[in-house]
Amino acid sequence: MAEECKFYYYDSGYSCALKREKEGMSSIDSDTVHRYCWGYHYEECPRYKSQYSSGGCFLTTACIEAKNLSDDCYELTLLRKFRDEYVKNLETGREEIAHYYLSAPIIIEKIKQKSNATEIFTEMYNELVAPCVRFVENNDFEKAYLHYKDYVVELEKEYLD
Repeated sequence: MAEECKFYYYDSGYSCALKREKEGMSSIDSDTVHRYCWGYHYEECPRYKSQYSSGGCFLTTACIEAKNLSDDCYELTLLRKFRDEYVKNLETGREEIAHYYLSAPIIIEKIKQKSNATEIFTEMYNELVAPCVRFVENNDFEKAYLHYKDYVVELEKEYLD
């Protein structure tokens, strides 16, 4: 995982350069990778910053590639608010978001290498983005969360295994 983030590396133990910069210490155990960033410096972690969103986010990529929508379109704005106000506050929400930002860029890159990438992103928009938007609009947050989580698990099985 060290190669996934410029802040996280292995140096006789797992370390976080951001934590070293902020607190003068860098050790972080492998079970809490990025919890430092996610728990305390969420907005500074490169897995969260918006500059990475169009290249590493399932939702953003699906919207932009399949529907030629902007990064601030209705769907993305609604689902980002859902992430920040609902998912982040779940018991394991921050860890799940951190996991997503580690796996999503790898999956997106693998999809982009396929000759039918546009069709895959269109399917992703129709099967993931649109239903989650409807669930959130209907205040069925748990259903949106579970649908998204199940879909991500399937993507990980297909592209990471």
